[in-house]
Amino acid sequence: MSESDEQLVAAWRQSGDRGAVEALAKRHLPTVRRMVHSMTLDDGLADDLAQEVLLRAFRGLASFGGRAKFTTWLYRIAMNTVHGALDRQRRSPIDSRAPLPDGAASRAEPPGAAAEQAELDGAVGRALAALPPKFRAAIVLVSIEELDPAEAARIEGCTRATIYRRLHEARKRLAESLREHVPT
Repeated sequence: MSESDEQLVAAWRQSGDRGAVEALAKRHLPTVRRMVHSMTLDDGLADDLAQEVLLRAFRGLASFGGRAKFTTWLYRIAMNTVHGALDRQRRSPIDSRAPLPDGAASRAEPPGAAAEQAELDGAVGRALAALPPKFRAAIVLVSIEELDPAEAARIEGCTRATIYRRLHEARKRLAESLREHVPT
C-alpha cells in the first residue's frame, strides 16, 4: 500500500528521507505539469515551471503546516509560480498554436475532420490565451483539473464566490470568442 502525501512529508521531516521527496515528486509532477501547461499553453515553459514548482515546494517543505491538504498547498505554489511567470511575460504573447492538454488523439477521420479539429484547437488555444490569468486559472482548476471550487479558491487565495464569478466570466468570454466555431 502506498503512503499518503502526509506520511511521506512526515518521513522526510523525521529522517530527511530523500526517497519520500522523490515519491512526492513522482506522484505529483504529471498533474503539476498538466496544470502549468493548461495555464501557459507552452510546452517548454510548462516543463521549466513544473520543475520550478517542485523545487520551490521541496525547499519550502518544512513550512508545510498541514492546515490544508498537501495537494492544495502544492497547487497553490504552482498557480503562484505560473501567475508570476505570466506577469513577467505579459509583453510576450503566448503561442496559441501549442496543443491543448489532453488533446484529441488523431483518429481514423476524414482529412477534412482533422483540419477542422486543428482549427478548433487553435481557436480554443487563442481564446484561452486571451483570458486574463485569474480567469484562465479558474477554468484550468475547475473545468480541466476538475477540482472542487472550494479547493480552487484555496489554491488561488480567494473566496469560493470569487472562483464562481471568475468561472462565469471566463466561460462567457470563451463562448464569445468561440461562437463562430461552435454551432448553436
